[in-house]
Amino acid sequence: MIRSQKFNKRYIENELEKLGAALPKRTRVFVTGGAAMEFYGLKEATKDIDIVVGKRTDFRRLVSALLKLGYRRPKGSVGAKYAKMKASAILENTDGFRWDVFECVIARKLSLSQGMIDRSHVLYNTPTLHVRSLSKEDIFLLKSVTGRDLDLEDMSIIAESGVNWNQVKIECHAQASRTGGIWEDALCEKLIDLRERMKIAAPIEKSICQIADQRILENWVMRKVGAGINTVTDLARDAAEPESVIRKAISRLIRRGDLTVDRSKKMHRFRPTERH
Repeated sequence: MIRSQKFNKRYIENELEKLGAALPKRTRVFVTGGAAMEFYGLKEATKDIDIVVGKRTDFRRLVSALLKLGYRRPKGSVGAKYAKMKASAILENTDGFRWDVFECVIARKLSLSQGMIDRSHVLYNTPTLHVRSLSKEDIFLLKSVTGRDLDLEDMSIIAESGVNWNQVKIECHAQASRTGGIWEDALCEKLIDLRERMKIAAPIEKSICQIADQRILENWVMRKVGAGINTVTDLARDAAEPESVIRKAISRLIRRGDLTVDRSKKMHRFRPTERH
């Protein structure tokens, strides 16, 4: 089967109609990736449709309905760049059109948040199938953490179409707080690539990269304190950073409740906060 074939918006709409007819109960799904870009008029065709579902019951109904329509799990490898996406289910029809279905978490990285749901909009709605597209801002953010080179091209297309950069920044911070991942670092790298390779400057690049550096240093401090290096002087020496930089990182960690300070000695010592 030739995987280079691409499918236009009308083809996807026909498949959605078939899916709606095959579903026994109302199911809500969210479209992202290239298929969503087609519905925004930013792409002419795509190889597959990336779907996110927020409930286990919706995931099971969707997969069951697709199997009834003749979709099957691809035989053999789906390719390294697609395997990295870690879809919960991958189903393909005889035309070569594929559904990559994610349950709550996309590519084992970002989760379907309430903010994403609130920003999404309706594409298709029947008594059995409710299809919503994620916002351009959330598609942009998702593409920033996938690590695929082709996604940079899509990010440039989305950026040139106009996005609310503040929403991208807010959702990135929300995802980082929820998962503990430093998603600002991945976004920072992509924004730099966007500027250097695509000549598109994002107004949030500087602030995102600053926060990424802060988070990386904070994680380093937590590891070192856990290993017994627990004074500002020792941490600064080990990091080859000014003590003022280490103090600021420690202050942020104390405010968040991640570190506890022992002020009983002249040289204050720090330890990870015990969680109960």
